[in-house]
Amino acid sequence: MWNYNFVIPNIILLLTFLLFYFSQPHIPISRNRSFLRVLFVEIFVIFTDVVATLCLEDFSAYPRVLHIALNDFFFAGFILRTYFFFHFTFSLFRAKSQRTKREMFLGSFFMCVCLLIVLANFAFPTLFIIDQTGYHRGFLYNIIYVCAFFYLALTFSQLLENRKKMLKHDFLSAVIFNAILLLGYTIRFLFPKYLIMDLFCLLAIIIMYLSFENSALYLESRTGAFSMESLSALLEERVGKNNSLILGILLHNYNDMREIYSGTQIDSGIALIAENLRKTYPALSLFYIHSGRFVLVGNSESYNVDSLKKEIRARFTKPWKSAGDEMELYLDVRFIEVSKDLCIVSADNMLHALLTAFNNSGIVSDSDMVISKETLVVLEKNTGIKRAVRRAVEEKSVEMFLQPLVEVGTHRLVGAEALARIRDADGSLLPPGVFIPIAEKNGHINNLGEQMFEKACAFVRDHDLEAMGISWINVNLSPLQFLQSDLSSRFAAILEKYDVSAEKIHLEITEEAMIDYALLQKQIQSMKNTGFEFVLDDFGSGYSNVTRLKQYPFINIKLDMEIVWDYFKNYDQILPALINAFKHMGFSITAEGIENKNMADEMQKLGCDYLQGFYFSRPLAVSEFIQKYTPSDTEYM
Repeated sequence: MWNYNFVIPNIILLLTFLLFYFSQPHIPISRNRSFLRVLFVEIFVIFTDVVATLCLEDFSAYPRVLHIALNDFFFAGFILRTYFFFHFTFSLFRAKSQRTKREMFLGSFFMCVCLLIVLANFAFPTLFIIDQTGYHRGFLYNIIYVCAFFYLALTFSQLLENRKKMLKHDFLSAVIFNAILLLGYTIRFLFPKYLIMDLFCLLAIIIMYLSFENSALYLESRTGAFSMESLSALLEERVGKNNSLILGILLHNYNDMREIYSGTQIDSGIALIAENLRKTYPALSLFYIHSGRFVLVGNSESYNVDSLKKEIRARFTKPWKSAGDEMELYLDVRFIEVSKDLCIVSADNMLHALLTAFNNSGIVSDSDMVISKETLVVLEKNTGIKRAVRRAVEEKSVEMFLQPLVEVGTHRLVGAEALARIRDADGSLLPPGVFIPIAEKNGHINNLGEQMFEKACAFVRDHDLEAMGISWINVNLSPLQFLQSDLSSRFAAILEKYDVSAEKIHLEITEEAMIDYALLQKQIQSMKNTGFEFVLDDFGSGYSNVTRLKQYPFINIKLDMEIVWDYFKNYDQILPALINAFKHMGFSITAEGIENKNMADEMQKLGCDYLQGFYFSRPLAVSEFIQKYTPSDTEYM
């Protein structure tokens, strides 16, 4: 006889859970589909288990074929349940290795073999025997346990292999619900008369739901739309597909609207917009990023993008007003459209493209934007540059190149500017105009700049500058780097480490660093106490003017190459007047961007002291610089 003590509570628990689960919204990703398979097969197993067992209690009252069919269906469900639990765990691995894919194939193949053995019971006894005396186990009955423990072995091996790729919470949750299943299968094997296995399965399902399926995990609380993390998961599902409809909706001038109305009113309006989009387009998944940014995702066959944009824009011609609220919100929108023929090759890249387009909307253009293949190529290139910057900083592999500074007239080498260079994944050099802005945005510029200063100090220590005719090395400081309150002490420590005098290093700062006069004065004074001298780099490209320069203790002004080139395109008195003013103020002058003898001669006539440019040399690797500028080669004729 079978013990039914757990049957009724199991059924009540399952029905309650079903009602709750289907009242919640869910994004259409494979993990959710895997969970639904587990849920439905559990219903099937409980139903067939109870009915088959009840029929066996009154064996003679039902035909033999019904007993065979019910038990066959139960065992088929049992096999499928073990497989779908296994499949759900594998759906948690976003990046699937070749081994993971092999084990998925092995699991599917083994499931098919076991199902064939179960279904073969219709023709001849395999798992069970139904004869005149009732129900008996067949010679292959234990295949259900072999199947269960086989899938659990595969599951735990993959969990261990992927543990570092998973969030700690996800890993622990997956281990816990699979451990509960292991305990349930073990107890059923030892005590088959007790219908307790379904209780363990339901406990595992509840843990799976709370850890991975709970709507609170992927819903944005203010709008009820899905969150950005959910969008990332959905895009991951659509990798390799090109029939996706992805439309970004941006509230135009969002920050201004918050000031015009109020934060509370705008939040209320965003909730109304989300509700309207969700109800109007139920076939599309709605996501809310932040700051008035929505994304609709679905299949392109369901909607025409142009018609969709037209309908949404038409709705925004009317005010947004909630019941009982007298305030009417008049808002405008811009759209970010993903080209319909674009195949998603990377979820991260696509999400990055959307966020970048949102950030640039209204800056690059005041009209709608389209994300195309070319957009993703540019983003992929930028991502490669970011990786190269991070790698160079972490591995301290930033390279120092040197470009000579020569004395006007004699063209004798007197100094050099240290320039940072970084190599990409294939070893090619990246231009500083490409990687410096990225390093400033991602916070690596401080480490990068400090590495360059240290390499310059090492060069001064390890080489005879006097023999090469060099009096100083110029090192660039980023405006962001200049904000460091401990910059002076950090650089002083590096000077001490390499036993280098500060007078050998001139620090170049750009005009951007001159916006905050008080900070600039404080930093320069602190570093001048250490012995550093300062050069103003790229004059003419930014914020400074001649009058303000009197307030700063620069020893040299470097004229930006653009202002030099502009002089040779259109001769006027602006550049000569500037140089004359600088000379009267006591500054020495360096002209950048010198590309031919005529430019060099003209800058000499105007009164410049030093010259720098490709006419003399391009930036050189340290080894090339040393080889080229031996004592016998320090003059240009």
